[in-house]
Amino acid sequence: SLPLSFHSLTHSLTQTISTSHPIMLSRHLTLACIAIVSTYVAAATTERSLDHRFISEEDALTEKWGKWKFYDGSEEVRPAGDYCAAYPNRDIPGDDFPAEAWQQDAVYVNHFLHEALQLVERAKEAIYTEYGVGKEGSIIEDEAERKKIRKDMFHVEIIDCDNETDEKTFLDKMVGMGGWICKNSFHGLVKRLTHAIMTNDSFNVAMGGHSAAAGHGNHLVQSYTIQIGAVLAPLFEKLGVKFTARNVGYGGLGTGQTALGARDILGPETDFLIWDSGMTERDIFSLDLFVRHGLLMDRAPVIISDYHHKGSYHLHAHKHYHADIGRRGRFTLFPETTSDEQAESLPWALQYLQCSLDFNSACRDPYNKYRTQCWVERDDVTPVTKQQTVVGGRASWHPGFRSHQADARTYTMIILSALDIALSEWSDVTITEGHPLRDEYWHVTDHYKRIHDAVKDAPGPCLDQDFLPKRVCNVALNARTEFTPRANPDQTSIRSIARPDPDGKKMELQKLAYEGKNVPNPILQLPDGKIDVKSIVSNRKLSEFQYSEQDLNRKSVSSDIVPGSYWYANGWNGFCDGTVDSSDTCRREDSNPCLLSGHNDNRSGVMGDEYSGWLVLDLKDVKEGLIMLKIHTWKNAKIVGNQAYNPLTEGMDVDGNRNLRGNIGGENSSYHRELHEKLVDTSYSYIDKDTQDADIRELKATIEEAMPESFKFDFAINGKVTTWDKEKFLSENKHFQRVVEVFVLLDDDNWDSSDLKNGNDVELALRVRGTGRIQTLDVTHVYWA
Repeated sequence: SLPLSFHSLTHSLTQTISTSHPIMLSRHLTLACIAIVSTYVAAATTERSLDHRFISEEDALTEKWGKWKFYDGSEEVRPAGDYCAAYPNRDIPGDDFPAEAWQQDAVYVNHFLHEALQLVERAKEAIYTEYGVGKEGSIIEDEAERKKIRKDMFHVEIIDCDNETDEKTFLDKMVGMGGWICKNSFHGLVKRLTHAIMTNDSFNVAMGGHSAAAGHGNHLVQSYTIQIGAVLAPLFEKLGVKFTARNVGYGGLGTGQTALGARDILGPETDFLIWDSGMTERDIFSLDLFVRHGLLMDRAPVIISDYHHKGSYHLHAHKHYHADIGRRGRFTLFPETTSDEQAESLPWALQYLQCSLDFNSACRDPYNKYRTQCWVERDDVTPVTKQQTVVGGRASWHPGFRSHQADARTYTMIILSALDIALSEWSDVTITEGHPLRDEYWHVTDHYKRIHDAVKDAPGPCLDQDFLPKRVCNVALNARTEFTPRANPDQTSIRSIARPDPDGKKMELQKLAYEGKNVPNPILQLPDGKIDVKSIVSNRKLSEFQYSEQDLNRKSVSSDIVPGSYWYANGWNGFCDGTVDSSDTCRREDSNPCLLSGHNDNRSGVMGDEYSGWLVLDLKDVKEGLIMLKIHTWKNAKIVGNQAYNPLTEGMDVDGNRNLRGNIGGENSSYHRELHEKLVDTSYSYIDKDTQDADIRELKATIEEAMPESFKFDFAINGKVTTWDKEKFLSENKHFQRVVEVFVLLDDDNWDSSDLKNGNDVELALRVRGTGRIQTLDVTHVYWA
């Protein structure tokens, strides 16, 4: 450790620098002085100089690219506890920082900012080098051309949206660039980043989109959302910030079901939100629904959309919602691959990324487009199901791993550029004003409130529709779902709010096929000698979220409503939150033919039929009088065959055995309990999928034709039962997107919960009658406010 006199010297020197008048002492002199101090500190505290006779690969990387050298020389005197937690959004007033807090310490902050700026520069330069336009080792011989390509490659134009009325006027100028963002929105991103560092908070990215965005055809970890985190998580960790990136893409779907429950599904603390569903959602309503509910999340995130159809929606959102918003583009002038031989001379990231017209088939060749492997042989685990050679989903319109990485780098560069500004601004301001940094540069509460208030009152395409309550556009909804991925999966499932049956049994998913982490997949490793941006910013795995459990053993409001025993949760097992941590255990099931794919997207629900009884759910904080369900109505045996059947009620429709508790043949009253355990412990494939059911399956049948005329749907809100027959049920179906069917159970503008026994908490019960086993009620989402 350094002697106290040296600490006193550095403290005195930095305080003098920080309080000097700008005319008397320039920023350049300040940084020079800090650099001298930093060099002394580094020399006194870092390991010995490298011995080139025994240099390791890691040391060689450090010698070439540099290393994070910052440390806290006064760690022992820092205040204990989280002193920001007591304030809304962690916006602690600058005057309330404890005297020994690092935010007040000029030595700490100036040294920290110096190292942080160097770290950001290393990350950016590593990315440019990865794509052949770095300051060293460029593949572009002409220096002017190299600088131009480097400038445009991941460039995002900053637009003064306050003075624009038509996006077309500036879009035509940005063909081939990384996109654009409103000037005020970029400043909003800068403020959020400064806040995250200043308060040791988290910074979270989430994406809602379709199959291409989800990364189908690739491993989950190769999708661009996870690639954003691969670079930024280790960088932010050094800045004292926990960074997460969540991929919430679904194959064959848009974002409607996600948007309605954005806060719980995408994560309430999302800071940077991506909409990538332009291929499946071309209507402006879908984008507006997603944007509005995104902005109603706790942190009113920056939103970057992939909407590329006509109109000026983003300007509308900026003007009326005060949204921090922009639009993604895509750089199209990467150096081309012209032959297999020439490809070898290109950086790994550029090989077969874009091909010349006469060689374009090579870029579409799956061998060049994808790098996947479903299983790595190991001695301790043998999969029950034969593993595929490669990850499925290689549709022609799905991008390969290099395209995903290029998109990731665009988003990463947006955040790095804003981070550069945030750190530089922090340094410049505190040079003249001292520490801590003034509140206006990093407090976010008023910024969030301004956006929240605007969204609740603003006009927009969402309000032009007539199939959902207008209030849906202005009110943040709570959501529980069996769809994965979703944030905080243990807390956001329908199972988490479902009452146990009379025996105390809760719905469960299958047990993991094997325990522990997966072994490294060699196909995901970079070839030797290639630029590894993650290594340059010193990557290592972060800790996972922790979850708490709720008390779900309350009694029903009505003695006539008893939770049934045979509601079946058909979701994937494991930890499926759409982050890199989910790639290990999500869908670790015996039936999975590609255990290492990592993908989370599954359209699951809670299934019940006539023999299942009541599904009883506890909804917390119903303050707005709004309750909706999303249901798969097409789970009918005449439409989808055996997929429609609830496995827990098998045999209950046999003559003499029509009872809820089950007593097959009168020989074994525990038959269904044993069946349930078997289904939980094994795969859903326990049901014979090869059964010949052509006599009942009519693939072109509509639900109107297939649903029994005797169908009855009962729902009870705090014990008050409402019954819909087939006609009423079908008429209440708000089928606003493909396979997105929403039913509004409560829409009461005058809702008053003051006389409820449990405050704002509501008991919701559901059941279906008059259908036998042929028609299943498959509840996928519950929304309420």
